Formats: sequence, structure tokens, C-alpha cells
Amino acid sequence: MPSLSTSLLLLGTAASKVLAHSHLAHILVNGVLYNGFDPRPNIANFPNRVGWSSSNTDDGYVGPADYASPEIICHKSGAPPLAHAPVKAGEKVHVQWNGWPIGHVGPVLAYIAPCLNTPNGCGSVAKTNLRWTKLDDSNPVLVPGAPGNWGSPAGKWATDVMIAQNNSWQVEIPRGLKPGPYVLRHEIIALHFAKDKGGAQNYPVCMNLWVEAPASSVPAPQPFKLDSFDARAFYKDTDKGILIDVSTSLTGYVVPGPTVAPQARPVAHGQQQMMLSRADGTPVVVVSSTATRKWTPTGGAVKRTAEPVVKGRYFRD
Repeated sequence: MPSLSTSLLLLGTAASKVLAHSHLAHILVNGVLYNGFDPRPNIANFPNRVGWSSSNTDDGYVGPADYASPEIICHKSGAPPLAHAPVKAGEKVHVQWNGWPIGHVGPVLAYIAPCLNTPNGCGSVAKTNLRWTKLDDSNPVLVPGAPGNWGSPAGKWATDVMIAQNNSWQVEIPRGLKPGPYVLRHEIIALHFAKDKGGAQNYPVCMNLWVEAPASSVPAPQPFKLDSFDARAFYKDTDKGILIDVSTSLTGYVVPGPTVAPQARPVAHGQQQMMLSRADGTPVVVVSSTATRKWTPTGGAVKRTAEPVVKGRYFRD
């Protein structure tokens, strides 16, 4: 007879095939909150959000059939906002998802792309022109034999770590990254149906950043070398990390897509921290085609409140 944790895993897997999943709720930079995007119907999204819009009103995913299409870049009908979140090179961006279903195990990935020769940063960038560098692959995605939080027979997954940290993940912006506008792409690949070809579920979310030089007190880092990967060539439906049966006791996991850039510094599982503090952020307004810009306060003192701890769940609230 299956254990309670295994039964819960199977229940969450079966139920979630037709139910909503998740989206980018917020990002946090130095204690300041910037809004993501909620694609669900009848949601009033903030005009100064930094999260890209998308048309997946069911909070759903992009499947392997769309790996070569623009849908995989920044989700379905992904389009950039005008605002950017300011962050210094070397700082961490804390990405907050709107919950994550138990049993949707898989890797947590991060990519970054510069917005080149655009008049307003990333506000009007053509997503098909973006070329990406991988910053994080959440390796080891699977720790075989380790006790997963919810009874995965294969062991403990990166998504277990993310759920335990209030459905959030930290990404370090490279220390030697050239100042300017960038798109940060955060992605989870859910593998609960991946034993069948076409069964993997990709959840890419994008957000606009404006990267500044590190503080003058920090020793000058080596320039960060960007890669030039097209997101439409990241994955194939036959990749080992895409076509896989996670209901078995696996001995490891091969991360799909490009390799992490040599100079990138992924935040290790044990160093991931729960996103709790939050505040209203201020948008970036680009005033010329150069790097000149200003921050326009949205008014009033910054309010900080507690972000509720929402563990992985099966159903949309």
C-alpha cells in the first residue's frame, strides 16, 4: 500500500494536469518589491510592473511542441513592460512564484539577455532578437535517495528546495556584467508527465532589469562574457532531461539546454533563502536612447509587510 506522501504526490500529479499552475508574482531586490504579471482573467496588473505579460490565462505551460516557436522565449504571447527593476552587478534577484504544485518536480533555471540598440531599454525589445546566457541550472537538480519533502521516489528535487523557500529562488546577477538593460528569464520545467514524449511542462517567465555597475568599494571584476543562445534552440523533446520517468528511483538528472556560463555564480541549494520582506518598488523611466534614466517614486513612504508562506499546492486559489 503506498505511503501517505506518495499518495499525495500522485494526487497532485493527476489533478494538476487540468488545473492552473503558477506565474511570476514578484521579484525582490535589496528589500524592494517589484511586481510580476498575473495572466489569470479579471486581474488588475500594476502599470509599473517589471514582469512580462503573457496570454496563458490558465496559469499553464509551454509544451515541447512549441520548443522551436517564440512561445518558449517568455511564455505564450510574451510581451515586455516599460518598467525595469534596478540592480547592481553582483547583487541577487529574489524571484517569487505564485505557489508551486507538489509533485511538479524538475529543474529551476535562469537566463539573462541584453536589450541592444533599443530606444527604451527592454520596453520594446523584440523577443526573437534576445540572445541568452545561462546563469543557473539548480544543479544538482536531483539528489538521489535524499528525502524529498513530499515523497518523490527519485529523491529530493530543486523544486522541493524552491517550495520550502516559500516558492522563491535567488539568482545572482554576474559581477562583471556591463551596465544596461537586460531581460532575466526564470524557468521551471515540470516533469511529472515527462515519461511520455511531449509531456514535459515548461514555465518560462521574464522580467526587465536595469543593471548598474557594482559599488565603487567592490574590486573591479573581470568583464562577464555573454553567450548568444537562441531560446528556440534550448531544448528538444528527446533530451534526457525532457523525456524522463520521474516516478522511478533515478540515479541522477541531466539538465537540458545550454551549460551555465563559467563566470556565473548560481546560488546553491543550501544558501537559498525564503522571500519574506516586501515593499512597493519604483519604476525605471528611460529618458533617452542611452543608459540615462531616472527613478520616479510612486509616492509615500515604502511599506514593508510580511509575505505569507504558501507551500506547494495542488489547486489554484
